[in-house]
Amino acid sequence: MRRCFASWVLLVVSTVAFGQEAPPWTLGGSLTVQPLAAYAGDFSYGSETSLSLDLKTGSGRARAEASLESAVLTGGSAALAWAIAASPYGRADELLVPSSPGGEEVAIAGRVRTLYAKLDLDWVSFTAGRQVVNYGRGALWSPTDIFTELDLAGISPVRRGTDALRITVPLGETAGLDLVGAPTLAPADGRYSARLSALLVEVVDAAAVAARDGAGRGWLFGADFKTDLEVGLTAEAVYDLPDAGGWGWVRAAGGVDWSIGDFILAAEYYYNGGGASADLLFPGTHNAYASVTWKASELVQAALVVIADINQRAGTLTLTTRVSAAQNADVTVFLQAGNGSAGYGIGYGVGGASWTAQAGLGLEVKF
Repeated sequence: MRRCFASWVLLVVSTVAFGQEAPPWTLGGSLTVQPLAAYAGDFSYGSETSLSLDLKTGSGRARAEASLESAVLTGGSAALAWAIAASPYGRADELLVPSSPGGEEVAIAGRVRTLYAKLDLDWVSFTAGRQVVNYGRGALWSPTDIFTELDLAGISPVRRGTDALRITVPLGETAGLDLVGAPTLAPADGRYSARLSALLVEVVDAAAVAARDGAGRGWLFGADFKTDLEVGLTAEAVYDLPDAGGWGWVRAAGGVDWSIGDFILAAEYYYNGGGASADLLFPGTHNAYASVTWKASELVQAALVVIADINQRAGTLTLTTRVSAAQNADVTVFLQAGNGSAGYGIGYGVGGASWTAQAGLGLEVKF
């Protein structure tokens, strides 16, 4: 249903915006080959070969964009994809063939990351289709980011697109009103929000949001801010008020980032007062994130990332080194270790073992 909705709104808006003219377009993307070895109770090996295509078109006030991905998964990579698809974190609108293991060790995956059209009339803009509606401020956790879901199957978190209708109205030079609706076949089960943002005292970017989550049967009210002086600071909180009654719960996150020479440091804390009913990926009450990035040169960069569920004493540690081997070509070496529910497949808990690890080599060529 989601694919049909996104395709339909893209067709309608594109027809209105572009008319019969053929606007200019660009095509880009990347090809990634990533073999890996993993341990989750026993050793396994696998690989992922993925192709990403990004198509952009537009002229004047109108533009459209589509981002498509396909991948061939083998061994441990295919096993993880099947495990996620069978878990509460799987999405019905993502293609996986075969949909479950049946003696095979190879799977073909596909997804539509974005597929939207946008019309900008200066005083208002309209965006329709699958898009990333990123309300949050944090590096990892964003309680006020009520539309975007995290994809944590890879080495780095990726925000998934949402099938939505979006209206943005600028209010002067430093403020704006954002209205978003993500309807379903039953409109009452959709998600809808209104967000007011403004630049305060010239250095503080702040916002307030009110939303209705029809599927979760409740209301959400939140606020966030971001400032960047000597260090970058972010903070946000949201109050979930369920229709079933009761006092509801609070989720909040705060982060800081700063630079010291060639090093970039970041840390973040996340409080989840609603447990698994509020956040399936990180149901623990207290969570922490920390990263150190070293820009060794223009061609070499290394990063260490730690994600922890403090209550369960679970977490993951990821070490990556990226080398720009040639123009538009990067080589990445990675090592990841984890224990508990935040093990193999960060945050998914699908590894089936207390201690998990994976290591691999990635080659990405952009075009």
